[in-house]
Amino acid sequence: MANIVIGVTGGIAAYKAVDLTSKLIQSGHAVRVVLTGNALEFVTPLAFQAISRNHVYTDTFKEEDPSVISHISIGEWADIVVVAPITANTISRLANGIYDNMLLNVLAANTRPVILAPAMNVHMYQQPAVQRNMQTLMNDGYHFIDSESGFLACGYNAKGRMANVPEIKAYVEELLETGEKFKGKKVMITAGPTQEAIDPIRYITNHSSGRMGYALAEAANRQGAEVVLISGPVNLPVPYGVTVIDVVSTDDMFTAVKANMDASIGIFTAAVSDFTPVAPQSRKMKKQDGESISIDMKQTQDILQYAGENKSDMYVVGFAAETDNVEQYALAKLKRKNADCIVMNDVSDPSIGMNSADNEVVMLFKEGERIPFEKMDKMVLADRIIEVLAKRWTE
Repeated sequence: MANIVIGVTGGIAAYKAVDLTSKLIQSGHAVRVVLTGNALEFVTPLAFQAISRNHVYTDTFKEEDPSVISHISIGEWADIVVVAPITANTISRLANGIYDNMLLNVLAANTRPVILAPAMNVHMYQQPAVQRNMQTLMNDGYHFIDSESGFLACGYNAKGRMANVPEIKAYVEELLETGEKFKGKKVMITAGPTQEAIDPIRYITNHSSGRMGYALAEAANRQGAEVVLISGPVNLPVPYGVTVIDVVSTDDMFTAVKANMDASIGIFTAAVSDFTPVAPQSRKMKKQDGESISIDMKQTQDILQYAGENKSDMYVVGFAAETDNVEQYALAKLKRKNADCIVMNDVSDPSIGMNSADNEVVMLFKEGERIPFEKMDKMVLADRIIEVLAKRWTE
């Protein structure tokens, strides 16, 4: 059983944290609770103290035990920290390194995984500043369990309600279980588009942003993996702790993949070009008035199929971005490429397409199982996919 710190901030959903504390205690975990000053407007320390049978912390400068510094000792004691709910205010302070209350000081001194469960009005949730701050925290390694759609205290029926307690509890226990499963293991991920030169100026490519692959790289790194990210040309920051191999063409990517086939898991999210010009021009092609142009093309190396056919102990995961007959094509790809799993999504929907921040996918396994994930931020989805793969791979 684990040592769990629950942080509670000043939102109406604070009452749910009492239930979360109770559920975790019933499962045998040890729980300590930290309340912000604003949380005290909604809940009392006594409720949490009665359930957890531990002192409840509310003030950085109120040291009950002179032998320790509380906000440091709590962070050292914890195996995992959960902030539920976390408000827009606390998200923004944490993202910008403002540590001006007990909970924020605990988070500053903590080195363990942190799960954040946002709860706020839908318009607050959609504020660009709040979204930027959430993205910053995701990039810093914080785990988010996304808000739900439902009835909000303000009267709206929309996204912003804190995730339900059983879902948070399950997420905590999954993260505790999988946190070390990739330790010392190598995960290879391909991401982004490839570019096939027509001449020194022009090339053929696609709309892939690389976000899904980069999010998966960060998620795998948080689970202790040695991550090698083979990336086509993208405009994304290098994930912390991840080894990035920059490539341009499909042939470049294929060479890098062959050099990393010793990985325990290979995740192939890259949108590689299926065709490349037979004879790229060495000089810029000139436009001739009234003349059309044709370019002879040939197929590129099928990287996923190569991995599926040449894997040793590597668990191979492919992505199938389709616009029609999505599941039919994805299942055919799963079999044809000899993959262990295919993650399919419908890119005809621009809200979950190649340049979107969100995605909605179904994981299809060669054993016949399917695991769907409804629309959510790609960073959050990446954590969910990695958790599933951690369990599958160990099995």
